[in-house]
Amino acid sequence: MEIFGYDIESIYLFLLIAGVILTILYIFVGELLEGLMDISGDAILNPITIIGYITLIGGLGYVLEAVAFFLGSGMILLINLVVSAIVIVLVNYFIIIPVKRSEKNTSYSINELKGTVGEVFTTIPADGFGEVIISRTHGTISKPAKSFDQELLPEGTKILVIDIDDEGVFLVSKHYD
Repeated sequence: MEIFGYDIESIYLFLLIAGVILTILYIFVGELLEGLMDISGDAILNPITIIGYITLIGGLGYVLEAVAFFLGSGMILLINLVVSAIVIVLVNYFIIIPVKRSEKNTSYSINELKGTVGEVFTTIPADGFGEVIISRTHGTISKPAKSFDQELLPEGTKILVIDIDDEGVFLVSKHYD
């Protein structure tokens, strides 16, 4: 079968090579392009899915043309387009979107930690510094701290973050349940 004067196997091979080259380019400049052009998003049409679709059409089509000799090129093209679309939609919803959402959830502002309850990890003397840990959904945060009330806070004491000074040191007080 020929399309625009080119053999269908040559078109599949071209799409496969173009998809691999675009993937390599995307690895190096993808984050920059997403940031500059605001093209990331959770939509089904994003650069990752488009490049994946092109590569999958090229690779699957080339393999099916070589292996499925009992099917015509038109049927192979139809099967290829449908299977590639299904695979890309599944990859997008079960891999790409969850990974992008988890990237967004791991960052936090230090001011969000005001009012949270944590635990003293290293004893905080009345007039000195210690360390507190705060458990969050995506891990545990460890920060330097000093007592807001200038009282001794031994290791294991439940604390409440009252404020955060200019150097990022937590001002904490004993938490009463």
